[in-house]
Amino acid sequence: MNESTNTVYVLSGYAKCSTTDQSKYKLGNKHSIGLLTTDKNYKDNINNLKTFIKDLGWDSITFCMVEEVDDINTLSNDVLISSFQRALKNGQSLVVNDLPITVH
Repeated sequence: MNESTNTVYVLSGYAKCSTTDQSKYKLGNKHSIGLLTTDKNYKDNINNLKTFIKDLGWDSITFCMVEEVDDINTLSNDVLISSFQRALKNGQSLVVNDLPITVH
């Protein structure tokens, strides 16, 4: 496997819960999110990435920071490690912090 296939781009930001189908999240609450993607052209495809997140029940999506991760061994958090692995397998993975930033 070449190095580029092990690169995951981590887009960090926040989004608002937009569906009542979420068992853990309350409609209208904002949560910090991390979208992990293998899409090297994530800047050009940002609308597709936002659509992926919207389809999972989130809106008002804002990204504040992007990090490039080439080595899973640099991650110490189990949630990020499993999300990194899902992103490598599926092309992208969403992580949502269970604690809301704003409460409605």
